[in-house]
Amino acid sequence: MTSQSPPSSGFAANFVTALAFAPDGRLFYTERAGTVKVWQNGAAKTFATVSTVTTEADGTYSERGLLGLAISPTFTSDRYVYAFYSDANRTQQHVIRWRDCAGVGTNATVLITLPSGSDCCHKGGRLAFGTDGMLYVTLGEEHTPGAAQNTADPRGKVLRYRPDGSIPADNPFGPTDPVWAYGLRNPFGIAISAGGQVAVTSNGPSGDAGSPGTGYDTVVLSVTRGAGYQWPLCYGYSHPLAGPAGCNGRQPPSWSSEQATVVPTGAAFIDSAGPPPYAGHLVFCSYDSGMHIVSPGTPHASVSSGPSVCKLAVVEGPNHALYVSDTGSIYKLG
Repeated sequence: MTSQSPPSSGFAANFVTALAFAPDGRLFYTERAGTVKVWQNGAAKTFATVSTVTTEADGTYSERGLLGLAISPTFTSDRYVYAFYSDANRTQQHVIRWRDCAGVGTNATVLITLPSGSDCCHKGGRLAFGTDGMLYVTLGEEHTPGAAQNTADPRGKVLRYRPDGSIPADNPFGPTDPVWAYGLRNPFGIAISAGGQVAVTSNGPSGDAGSPGTGYDTVVLSVTRGAGYQWPLCYGYSHPLAGPAGCNGRQPPSWSSEQATVVPTGAAFIDSAGPPPYAGHLVFCSYDSGMHIVSPGTPHASVSSGPSVCKLAVVEGPNHALYVSDTGSIYKLG
């Protein structure tokens, strides 16, 4: 595939949950209902499809679907495109990989199978490659709060795999355990900087485990190897749920929305060549209140508001413009 120009403007797309650029300039994106598409030769085309569901069996609200996307860090040689989706059987979720052949996904291979939970929510489902060449996967605790603190359970975690889906021998909890970091409620955004910093957004407590019914969405700016975070021992800025044990030494978030509900989603580190005011910051989308631009601080990070159309996903293009999505479109910023 010859080098392509990124989209010069926004365009219509259906509930785009994730965005990723290939090194040749093509924009890949996932539509939640099950289609991976690619912007190629000035138009959108279908790259691949998966069989998924976006409702519960009775037709009610669900967070299932085609949720995550990543491009191989060695794409120029292996042509691999990865995605995360909820199986139509409503009991499993998968990481799948295709080989790109001129914009068509071939050799579909399921690499990783994970539980999907028995109810609507907390599926996680985001993918990102680290500077170590490993694939990082977020998985929600699937409405089983206690699972988040159990390092032998993949739920409520950031998971780390080799690109072929096997488990690296140097993972913190042993060579058969994919867990990289734990204690997360529903991590629905992950971003990894060029320097290797891993950031995660996570959705609030909604009454789970005795927590408040709204608010307390969080961001961890630097998720580290083997780190334990506070859910469900505490929520927000270390508000205890666990009684006398408190937060039990677990790490607090960098930022919490506290009483406000924002519903954080996709995130991206924007390099110094990106458009102001995003350049040099982590930015994340939120379903309820659009983009948030994060500034580190002590004791907590702070956020400022960005465009309201940043509801689901954000990525920086090779042209240093930002591309963001909501339920009906992809937009270009800068």
